[in-house]
Amino acid sequence: MRIAAYARYSSDSQREASLDDQLRNCRAWAARNNMPAPVEYTDAAISGARLDRDGYRRLLSDIDRYDVLLVDDLSRLGRDKDEVGKVVKRLTFAGVRLIGVCDGVDTQRKGHKIDVGLRGLMSELYLDDLADKTHRGLTGRALDGASAGGLPYGYRVVGTGGRAIDEQQADVVRRIYRQYLEGLSPREIAARLNADGIATARGRTWCMTAIYGDTRRGVGILANPIYTGRQIWNRSRWVKHPDTGRRIRQERPQSEWITTDQPELAIVDAETWEAVQSRLSGKRRSHFGQPNARRPGRQPRYLLSGLLRCATCGGPMVVIDRYRYGCSIQKDRGDAACSSRLRVPREAAERSILAGVKRDLLSDAAFQRFQRAVTAALKRAAPDTTVYQRRLEDAQRVRENIMAAIRAGIITTSTKAELERAEGDVATLTAELDAARRFQPAHVLPRAREVWQRAVAMLEESARNLPAARESLREILGDRITVRANENGDLVAEIAASCSDSAPEQCAQINMVAGAGFEPATFGL
Repeated sequence: MRIAAYARYSSDSQREASLDDQLRNCRAWAARNNMPAPVEYTDAAISGARLDRDGYRRLLSDIDRYDVLLVDDLSRLGRDKDEVGKVVKRLTFAGVRLIGVCDGVDTQRKGHKIDVGLRGLMSELYLDDLADKTHRGLTGRALDGASAGGLPYGYRVVGTGGRAIDEQQADVVRRIYRQYLEGLSPREIAARLNADGIATARGRTWCMTAIYGDTRRGVGILANPIYTGRQIWNRSRWVKHPDTGRRIRQERPQSEWITTDQPELAIVDAETWEAVQSRLSGKRRSHFGQPNARRPGRQPRYLLSGLLRCATCGGPMVVIDRYRYGCSIQKDRGDAACSSRLRVPREAAERSILAGVKRDLLSDAAFQRFQRAVTAALKRAAPDTTVYQRRLEDAQRVRENIMAAIRAGIITTSTKAELERAEGDVATLTAELDAARRFQPAHVLPRAREVWQRAVAMLEESARNLPAARESLREILGDRITVRANENGDLVAEIAASCSDSAPEQCAQINMVAGAGFEPATFGL
């Protein structure tokens, strides 16, 4: 019998030892019931309301590798009753028995659906109640003028929830407002702050977005009204996406905002604030009135944006003028944060990398990896004969019970129909079991090389679908393609090959040159 165990704890504020406690309970239950030690799956510091948990995903993808799943209690699987219900159905369909070692859930027991439904509902109500209580407490703090969120730059904590002006940081805030009204851009202001060695509250370098901010959200040095002594709270709320479980930010109507005046926290005067807001609104109208202006939340428009990395600082390289990639750290934070002025022609870089990818993928080694992966996937997708065998045995027992009743003289008007139905079930399941046993994954791959070559040939055409192409390149090359200039002045892309944690000695940096694929060389752009 194959056993699995799943453990999860919700956040950094909870004990990491909670995972050990949960797994210890599962191991002890398995030992008491003469079962082997379970294979363990875990998720640390992640909410049960989220579905994109790595351990949880692996648990479900390996569903055919275990017969019993142990959890400390049902809420470890998730806090969403609908999702938990779906998982229980998937486990049951796969013939997997789910056991909550502390709450008594057992899907092999009659009435388990009621138990699972009630516990799932209780977990979901718990989250709703916790969110309501937290919001109610923060509302009270906001109405009292206390901090109900993070601490903005320019302030320090006083007592419990109190704030006061940090004069040293306040001087920096006033400098930012003054320089912006003098005509400097947020990017230029950030570069000057970094050049002068002035760090953010977290000790990092300044970037353009930290200064420019977002007037809709009231964040950023130039957009946060707290600097005039006016606190606005409850502008937005977080809601869970029904498909991914991720939290999505939604704007609240202005009628729900909580505004308090705190003149003792004012760092800039009202006249300065209004002048800055006037310039900001003009800039935003001018920017978003352009046909190619980038809207907030828009996906990257270029194939290698964010995949290329600066060799000097390690920061992402992005398209800076539609035709060239450059270091985003140098662009947004100035020379003090990164001294690289390297500019990479966009079309040449994309063409060279795609050519190298195609050349490597058409090699015999790449095709063999593809064939092994497809064969393994087909084997995983193959019917589980043990499940069909178990269902057939159940159907045969039903048939034998009916036959025994007939031999004992227990015959009703429905006996014949029940026997015919049982005979039909046995015949159907026998055929399905035979088909499952005959399944041969290798026979599905006679044209694998042709399919593979055709897919690789379509690579450049597929690159027009940017989201899919970027994700494919990320899977093939990883998300770290380091770009530098060699001693001859040629541009070189160093691609870190993906590798497993268990075999780090197999990791290598692979350079790619135009026309040379993934060979240890350089590529001139």
